[in-house]
Amino acid sequence: MTQLPILFLPGTLCTGAMFSQQIQHLQQFCNDISVVQFTTEHSLSEMANKVITATKGNPCAIVGFSMGGIVAAEVAKTHPQLIAKLALVNSNCHADLPERKAARGAQIQQAKSGKLVDLITDTFLPNYLFEHTKPHEQLILDMATTLGADCFAAQVRAIEDRPDALSVLKSLTSDIVIIGGRQDKICPAEHQQMMHDNLPKSHLALLDECCHFSPLEQAEHVSNLLTQWYLSDSL
Repeated sequence: MTQLPILFLPGTLCTGAMFSQQIQHLQQFCNDISVVQFTTEHSLSEMANKVITATKGNPCAIVGFSMGGIVAAEVAKTHPQLIAKLALVNSNCHADLPERKAARGAQIQQAKSGKLVDLITDTFLPNYLFEHTKPHEQLILDMATTLGADCFAAQVRAIEDRPDALSVLKSLTSDIVIIGGRQDKICPAEHQQMMHDNLPKSHLALLDECCHFSPLEQAEHVSNLLTQWYLSDSL
């Protein structure tokens, strides 16, 4: 059994529950898998420090979903030696888009006024899933309500002033797999292709009939891709 630890970094208002199938699959090959749960950290550096602490000073295979991939890039700025392998799942490396930043204040206000479920249902879910199945929708809502409005406010504020991180990712020598959904409007396929084109050691997988939550919608494909990435000496 491989000894390289695996760390899963969830996205905004996500918990390790969304990776349950990938974790179960990877447990065949690794007995040191954990999820770094982000809650009310108010900056990317605070989130990155939480990841750095979780590594215990040892190189790890890091899987970053959406916001988790942004946090992984922040770790790479100061502790690239801790990233033995990197999986960017439906993530991005660009600075916050102006049109998204402009909407965040209103979204925080809505969440804190007791309408977090409405915010997720009306604003986010339409872009999260290609096929809107009840179990996937319920899991996303359960994760969001478990973490709550204060967590949402902290997380969106933490990532809104992030710089472009492509140069940081280009400096990594670790194997990188980029996984995206062809129908993902939040982290579009074009951006995944751009990252791949600029990261010579990367492998790109774009999944059909898949929006933002590929670990749910294409669970088996994502599990197999992560296993191949984890077990291979180089991609």
